[in-house]
Amino acid sequence: MISRLVYFSTILAILIANLSILIQANTECVWATGRVVCNKNQSLVVGSVVEVWDLDSPQNIDIKNPVDPDDKVGFSLVEDKLGVFNVEGCASDVDWLPGIHKNSPEFYIRVHHYCNKPSGEFKTILPIFRTYVPQTYDYHINNPIELDD
Repeated sequence: MISRLVYFSTILAILIANLSILIQANTECVWATGRVVCNKNQSLVVGSVVEVWDLDSPQNIDIKNPVDPDDKVGFSLVEDKLGVFNVEGCASDVDWLPGIHKNSPEFYIRVHHYCNKPSGEFKTILPIFRTYVPQTYDYHINNPIELDD
């Protein structure tokens, strides 16, 4: 009985080792810059935290992927009333079909801010974007993220 268990464990280990050769990860990095605004009181943007996340759950659905949850890539603290942020980071997504489909990270922004509530709240900015280093994702320079309700 024990020899069968060892045999099947060995076969399983060999299969997993061979799969790891076939499955590859694609790593991409992001530089994101922009502005956040609070039309009620712009001074409330100070202390906001701007995060960039890699989407691994289905987009536009409130279902989170329990097997592979979204990954926080980087974050930045807004330090003045201008609301400028700069975030950088890298993420990897598994290429389940290497050579057939390149699975690149899909980035989105999430902001923790105090514009509407003294206790703070999160605002998620979709759609996702695929702008990778050496390019900079700067859409929110000319189109600031409005934090007001």
